[in-house]
Amino acid sequence: ANPFYKPGEIAKQAKAADARIIVTQAAYVEKLADLQSHDVLVITIDDAPKEGCKHISVLTEADETQCPAVKIHPDDVVALPYSSGTTGLPKGVMLTHKGLVSSVAQQVDGENPNLYFHSEDVILCVLPLFHIYSLNSVLLCALRAGAATLIMQKFNLTTCLELMQKYKVTVAPIVPPIVLDITKSPIVSQYDVSSVRIIMSGAAPLGK
Repeated sequence: ANPFYKPGEIAKQAKAADARIIVTQAAYVEKLADLQSHDVLVITIDDAPKEGCKHISVLTEADETQCPAVKIHPDDVVALPYSSGTTGLPKGVMLTHKGLVSSVAQQVDGENPNLYFHSEDVILCVLPLFHIYSLNSVLLCALRAGAATLIMQKFNLTTCLELMQKYKVTVAPIVPPIVLDITKSPIVSQYDVSSVRIIMSGAAPLGK
């Protein structure tokens, strides 16, 4: 879910999805007060958990052997990203295991994939993970290829260039507004971004 939504908007999506657990950052916990009263477990990934929340360590340090066995069918829903709501209210889009696996395989597997990611890549992830472009073609494809993923919480051109130089980013999936920022900014020449071998632009048309 978009963390910048209002509490009511987040609650509506969570209830429609029948969410049992919400993983978020401590800064957004206050938006979930209504959901916490409905037995939804809130887990934070950064600071010490606030009252009524758990820390992500309850998952990362859990004993996997104690987890119950779960049968997964290829047609089971694995993700429920919500549409942007440009033509009405946002709607949950039911993505199945088979659908996402097929999509990722089409993009990065085989001798002639759509995306040439490999395990030595460092892939920039500056786009929001609640958007399908970032979730599917960036995060999941990077995981499938065994590549490193550099996640930025928020786009800032100077910070982005510093990180690209420091971590030698090789693949930069971005959107047209960021492309314009990069092409028009005079500060780009101050950074060594020669490691970048692929720039991807999506989610909107890119003019000449």
